[in-house]
Amino acid sequence: WISLMAAYTHTVNKEVTGMPGSDAESAFYYVPTVEGPNNIKLHNSQYVTPDRLIASATIHDKSGNHFSFIYEGSRGNVNTSYITSNDMNGDSYIYDAVYIPTDEQVANKEFRFKTTDDAERFMAFVHNNDYLKKHQGEYAEAYSARAPWVHRFDFRWAHDFTLNIGNTKHLLQLSADIENVGNLINSNWGVVKNMNAINKGAILKYEGKNEANQPTFSLYRDKAGNAPTKTWEYDRNWNQAWRIQFGVKYYFN
Repeated sequence: WISLMAAYTHTVNKEVTGMPGSDAESAFYYVPTVEGPNNIKLHNSQYVTPDRLIASATIHDKSGNHFSFIYEGSRGNVNTSYITSNDMNGDSYIYDAVYIPTDEQVANKEFRFKTTDDAERFMAFVHNNDYLKKHQGEYAEAYSARAPWVHRFDFRWAHDFTLNIGNTKHLLQLSADIENVGNLINSNWGVVKNMNAINKGAILKYEGKNEANQPTFSLYRDKAGNAPTKTWEYDRNWNQAWRIQFGVKYYFN
């Protein structure tokens, strides 16, 4: 026989601060804002998974075997923000929410870049990013950058051994669990992504004011001078890799 289960949850959560730190100052220091940490607006929660889907199927045969397949898919496990590096407004806090200029503002130099190359590359990045493209002409909302869907599969095998001694039934179960089994096949499967590709969200750099007292910006570049072309990259660490564990369980009456 087969046992089946499936569930889906969609969560919307807004907050002023999620206390993203270890002391009282962290309550507002690490929250990206437009008007400064003393005037934080309601925004998306940092600690929420907006979409999550789980499902499982277990096959039980007549020989005492149990084969289980477990799926978990989720979106937005990592909620981060698009911010401006350097302290643009001079309040000693560096988490200033980025303004996403329109094409017209860049073309008319209402929003000024240090070089034409910075402008072209930044706007190309905006057009290739679903959130930034949709919110041109606005400030990016805090924790509005939701990581892409990640899909994970687990596999479990268990076998029951029964032994009757007198009037007592003894049951011993051996099991093997492979977590994130897809990662065993392909190193990219079942791995979450983060925003390290764009300096953890600080894609726009404030360069100060020019001779006409106008703020100017440049595009984030890595140490080699390369401009980013993608928002997300795989977060490769030990807790994203597949793993296997064996178990022995004894049932007694």
